[in-house]
Amino acid sequence: MKLVLKIAIGVVLTLLAIPAIFLGVVFWFGGDMCGNYVHKEYLSPSNSHKAVIFQRDCGATAGFSTQISIIGAREDLSNSKGNIYIIDGHPDEVAPTLKWLSESILSISRPLNGTEYKAKHNWGWLNRIEVEYGAGSS
Repeated sequence: MKLVLKIAIGVVLTLLAIPAIFLGVVFWFGGDMCGNYVHKEYLSPSNSHKAVIFQRDCGATAGFSTQISIIGAREDLSNSKGNIYIIDGHPDEVAPTLKWLSESILSISRPLNGTEYKAKHNWGWLNRIEVEYGAGSS
């Protein structure tokens, strides 16, 4: 009887381990299921930074989102969420206009209305960049 119980426990553990291992491999090698698609880039006055408007696509079950990140001018956009601004909608329809007012001030031409998922007012530790919002900002 003990042998049958040991075999049964072994079978159950094996059946539970196989899906867990499969999911682990998928997440390990598959990485992030989202992708970023650049819509438009705006270089800062001295060409040290750029503000990038992009669409982040996370598959058929998620809607479109328009996102903005500030990155180094020579950097490529990473596969991560926007570090400044995130709203619903495709960039072709809802992307605001951006304008660098100076090396340390970026203006986003859309007033905040509470529907934003993210709307930061500054970015960076050293050489901090301030972000302004509003219809008259462009």
